[in-house]
Amino acid sequence: MLGLHFADGGRTAALIALGLSIVVLFVVVSASGSLRSPRRRRFRTAYPLARPSWNQGFDLTDPAQQLNAVMAASFQKQRVLNRYEYRVFRIIEDEAATLGKGYRVFAQTCLGEILKSSDQNAFHSINSKRADILVIDAGGWPVLAVEYQGDGHYQSTAAARDAVKKEALRKAGVRHLEFHPADSDDEIRSRVRGQLGWIATAPTDRSFTPRPSPSPPPASLSASP
Repeated sequence: MLGLHFADGGRTAALIALGLSIVVLFVVVSASGSLRSPRRRRFRTAYPLARPSWNQGFDLTDPAQQLNAVMAASFQKQRVLNRYEYRVFRIIEDEAATLGKGYRVFAQTCLGEILKSSDQNAFHSINSKRADILVIDAGGWPVLAVEYQGDGHYQSTAAARDAVKKEALRKAGVRHLEFHPADSDDEIRSRVRGQLGWIATAPTDRSFTPRPSPSPPPASLSASP
Protein backbone atom coordinates (compact mmCIF):
# COMPACT_ATOMS: atom_id res chain seq x y z
CA MET A 1 0.00 0.00 0.00
CA LEU A 2 2.79 2.39 0.87
CA GLY A 3 4.51 1.72 -2.43
CA LEU A 4 1.27 2.36 -4.29
CA HIS A 5 0.84 5.74 -2.58
CA PHE A 6 4.37 6.69 -3.53
CA ALA A 7 3.70 5.72 -7.14
CA ASP A 8 0.51 7.78 -7.31
CA GLY A 9 2.24 10.75 -5.74
CA GLY A 10 5.07 10.63 -8.30
CA ARG A 11 2.62 10.46 -11.21
CA THR A 12 0.67 13.45 -9.88
CA ALA A 13 3.86 15.48 -9.47
CA ALA A 14 4.87 14.69 -13.05
CA LEU A 15 1.50 15.82 -14.40
CA ILE A 16 1.70 19.06 -12.39
CA ALA A 17 5.21 19.73 -13.73
CA LEU A 18 4.05 19.10 -17.31
CA GLY A 19 1.13 21.49 -16.87
CA LEU A 20 3.38 24.21 -15.48
CA SER A 21 5.76 23.76 -18.39
CA ILE A 22 2.90 24.27 -20.89
CA VAL A 23 1.73 27.41 -19.08
CA VAL A 24 5.25 28.86 -19.02
CA LEU A 25 5.72 28.10 -22.74
CA PHE A 26 2.40 29.78 -23.61
CA VAL A 27 3.36 32.90 -21.63
CA VAL A 28 6.76 33.11 -23.34
CA VAL A 29 5.27 32.74 -26.84
CA SER A 30 2.58 35.33 -26.13
CA ALA A 31 5.12 37.80 -24.81
CA SER A 32 7.39 37.42 -27.84
CA GLY A 33 4.44 37.96 -30.19
CA SER A 34 3.40 41.17 -28.43
CA LEU A 35 6.82 42.68 -29.09
CA ARG A 36 6.37 42.47 -32.88
CA SER A 37 4.92 45.36 -34.82
CA PRO A 38 1.21 44.91 -35.38
CA ARG A 39 0.19 43.78 -38.85
CA ARG A 40 -2.36 45.66 -40.84
CA ARG A 41 -5.55 43.82 -41.31
CA ARG A 42 -6.31 42.99 -44.90
CA PHE A 43 -9.88 43.39 -45.99
CA ARG A 44 -11.04 41.22 -48.84
CA THR A 45 -13.07 42.82 -51.59
CA ALA A 46 -16.34 41.48 -52.87
CA TYR A 47 -14.48 40.24 -55.97
CA PRO A 48 -11.02 39.07 -54.89
CA LEU A 49 -9.52 39.21 -58.39
CA ALA A 50 -5.80 39.65 -58.83
CA ARG A 51 -4.83 42.09 -61.56
CA PRO A 52 -2.69 40.14 -64.01
CA SER A 53 0.62 41.47 -65.19
CA TRP A 54 2.52 40.80 -68.40
CA ASN A 55 5.45 39.80 -66.17
CA GLN A 56 3.40 37.10 -64.47
CA GLY A 57 2.90 34.89 -67.50
CA PHE A 58 -0.47 36.31 -68.56
CA ASP A 59 -1.88 34.14 -71.36
CA LEU A 60 -3.79 36.16 -73.95
CA THR A 61 -5.28 32.98 -75.40
CA ASP A 62 -6.94 31.98 -72.11
CA PRO A 63 -10.53 33.36 -71.92
CA ALA A 64 -10.58 32.87 -68.13
CA GLN A 65 -7.52 35.10 -67.70
CA GLN A 66 -8.98 37.61 -70.14
CA LEU A 67 -12.19 37.80 -68.11
CA ASN A 68 -10.19 38.09 -64.90
CA ALA A 69 -8.24 41.02 -66.33
CA VAL A 70 -11.33 42.79 -67.66
CA MET A 71 -13.27 42.42 -64.41
CA ALA A 72 -10.34 43.74 -62.39
CA ALA A 73 -9.73 46.75 -64.65
CA SER A 74 -11.58 49.97 -65.41
CA PHE A 75 -12.51 51.21 -68.88
CA GLN A 76 -13.24 54.60 -70.42
CA LYS A 77 -14.51 55.37 -73.91
CA GLN A 78 -12.33 57.31 -76.32
CA ARG A 79 -12.76 58.97 -79.70
CA VAL A 80 -12.50 56.72 -82.73
CA LEU A 81 -10.88 59.55 -84.71
CA ASN A 82 -9.20 62.73 -83.55
CA ARG A 83 -10.65 65.99 -84.85
CA TYR A 84 -8.18 66.20 -87.75
CA GLU A 85 -8.90 62.65 -88.90
CA TYR A 86 -12.61 63.27 -88.47
CA ARG A 87 -12.42 66.28 -90.80
CA VAL A 88 -11.02 64.02 -93.56
CA PHE A 89 -13.57 61.33 -92.71
CA ARG A 90 -16.51 63.71 -93.18
CA ILE A 91 -15.21 64.96 -96.53
CA ILE A 92 -14.79 61.40 -97.81
CA GLU A 93 -18.21 60.47 -96.45
CA ASP A 94 -19.81 63.40 -98.31
CA GLU A 95 -18.05 62.49 -101.55
CA ALA A 96 -19.09 58.85 -101.27
CA ALA A 97 -22.70 59.89 -100.76
CA THR A 98 -22.55 62.36 -103.68
CA LEU A 99 -21.24 59.68 -106.00
CA GLY A 100 -24.35 57.60 -105.31
CA LYS A 101 -22.91 54.18 -106.15
CA GLY A 102 -23.48 52.53 -102.80
CA TYR A 103 -20.13 53.38 -101.25
CA ARG A 104 -19.89 53.26 -97.45
CA VAL A 105 -17.18 54.74 -95.20
CA PHE A 106 -15.74 53.19 -92.02
CA ALA A 107 -13.18 54.32 -89.46
CA GLN A 108 -10.27 52.46 -87.84
CA THR A 109 -10.79 49.17 -89.66
CA CYS A 110 -8.49 46.25 -88.90
CA LEU A 111 -6.64 45.03 -92.00
CA GLY A 112 -7.12 41.46 -90.85
CA GLU A 113 -10.85 41.91 -91.52
CA ILE A 114 -10.44 43.11 -95.12
CA LEU A 115 -7.34 41.22 -96.30
CA LYS A 116 -6.43 37.55 -96.26
CA SER A 117 -3.36 35.51 -97.15
CA SER A 118 -2.46 31.84 -97.20
CA ASP A 119 0.91 32.80 -95.69
CA GLN A 120 0.31 32.94 -91.94
CA ASN A 121 3.45 34.95 -91.25
CA ALA A 122 2.38 37.57 -93.78
CA PHE A 123 -1.19 37.63 -92.46
CA HIS A 124 -0.12 38.07 -88.84
CA SER A 125 2.16 40.90 -89.97
CA ILE A 126 -0.87 42.95 -91.03
CA ASN A 127 -3.65 41.46 -88.91
CA SER A 128 -3.59 44.05 -86.11
CA LYS A 129 -2.77 47.04 -88.31
CA ARG A 130 -5.58 49.43 -89.18
CA ALA A 131 -6.72 51.79 -91.89
CA ASP A 132 -7.76 55.17 -90.51
CA ILE A 133 -10.59 55.40 -93.05
CA LEU A 134 -11.94 52.67 -95.32
CA VAL A 135 -14.34 52.94 -98.26
CA ILE A 136 -16.24 49.84 -99.37
CA ASP A 137 -18.40 49.38 -102.44
CA ALA A 138 -22.05 48.32 -102.69
CA GLY A 139 -21.01 44.67 -102.43
CA GLY A 140 -19.04 45.17 -99.21
CA TRP A 141 -15.61 44.91 -100.86
CA PRO A 142 -12.85 47.32 -99.77
CA VAL A 143 -11.90 49.75 -102.53
CA LEU A 144 -9.99 52.58 -100.84
CA ALA A 145 -7.91 52.82 -97.65
CA VAL A 146 -7.01 56.28 -96.39
CA GLU A 147 -4.31 57.24 -93.91
CA TYR A 148 -4.05 60.59 -92.16
CA GLN A 149 -0.43 61.46 -91.44
CA GLY A 150 -0.35 63.98 -88.60
CA ASP A 151 2.58 66.23 -87.76
CA GLY A 152 4.08 63.70 -85.34
CA HIS A 153 3.30 60.60 -87.35
CA TYR A 154 6.73 59.68 -88.69
CA GLN A 155 8.38 58.67 -85.45
CA SER A 156 10.16 55.48 -84.45
CA THR A 157 9.07 52.67 -86.85
CA ALA A 158 5.95 54.41 -88.20
CA ALA A 159 7.32 54.65 -91.76
CA ALA A 160 8.17 50.94 -91.81
CA ARG A 161 4.70 50.01 -90.50
CA ASP A 162 3.09 52.15 -93.17
CA ALA A 163 5.17 50.43 -95.85
CA VAL A 164 3.88 47.05 -94.67
CA LYS A 165 0.27 48.24 -94.94
CA LYS A 166 0.76 49.83 -98.36
CA GLU A 167 2.33 46.71 -99.84
CA ALA A 168 -0.40 44.43 -98.51
CA LEU A 169 -3.15 46.75 -99.80
CA ARG A 170 -1.45 47.05 -103.19
CA LYS A 171 -1.21 43.28 -103.60
CA ALA A 172 -4.89 42.91 -102.69
CA GLY A 173 -5.95 45.55 -105.21
CA VAL A 174 -7.15 48.07 -102.63
CA ARG A 175 -6.33 51.68 -103.48
CA HIS A 176 -4.50 53.80 -100.94
CA LEU A 177 -4.36 57.52 -100.18
CA GLU A 178 -2.47 59.60 -97.65
CA PHE A 179 -3.49 63.02 -96.41
CA HIS A 180 -1.59 65.59 -94.35
CA PRO A 181 -2.60 68.58 -92.23
CA ALA A 182 -1.68 70.99 -95.05
CA ASP A 183 -4.15 69.39 -97.49
CA SER A 184 -7.17 71.59 -98.18
CA ASP A 185 -10.75 70.35 -98.37
CA ASP A 186 -10.75 70.75 -102.14
CA GLU A 187 -7.52 68.77 -102.50
CA ILE A 188 -8.96 65.94 -100.43
CA ARG A 189 -12.17 65.91 -102.49
CA SER A 190 -10.30 65.93 -105.78
CA ARG A 191 -8.04 63.02 -104.88
CA VAL A 192 -10.88 60.94 -103.46
CA ARG A 193 -12.94 61.51 -106.62
CA GLY A 194 -10.01 60.41 -108.73
CA GLN A 195 -9.60 57.17 -106.78
CA LEU A 196 -13.31 56.36 -106.78
CA GLY A 197 -13.63 57.02 -110.50
CA TRP A 198 -15.74 60.17 -110.17
CA ILE A 199 -15.39 62.42 -113.24
CA ALA A 200 -16.78 65.92 -113.07
CA THR A 201 -18.52 67.02 -116.28
CA ALA A 202 -19.93 70.41 -117.15
CA PRO A 203 -23.73 70.54 -117.23
CA THR A 204 -25.28 70.44 -120.70
CA ASP A 205 -27.74 73.13 -121.79
CA ARG A 206 -30.40 71.08 -123.53
CA SER A 207 -32.20 74.21 -124.80
CA PHE A 208 -29.30 75.04 -127.07
CA THR A 209 -29.16 73.33 -130.45
CA PRO A 210 -26.06 74.02 -132.51
CA ARG A 211 -26.63 75.20 -136.06
CA PRO A 212 -25.60 72.80 -138.80
CA SER A 213 -22.60 73.69 -140.86
CA PRO A 214 -23.55 75.31 -144.18
CA SER A 215 -23.58 72.93 -147.13
CA PRO A 216 -21.40 73.65 -150.14
CA PRO A 217 -23.29 75.21 -153.08
CA PRO A 218 -24.52 72.87 -155.87
CA ALA A 219 -22.17 72.36 -158.79
CA SER A 220 -24.73 73.81 -161.24
CA LEU A 221 -24.71 77.15 -159.45
CA SER A 222 -20.99 77.50 -159.47
CA ALA A 223 -19.59 80.28 -161.64
CA SER A 224 -18.54 79.33 -165.15
CA PRO A 225 -14.91 79.77 -166.05
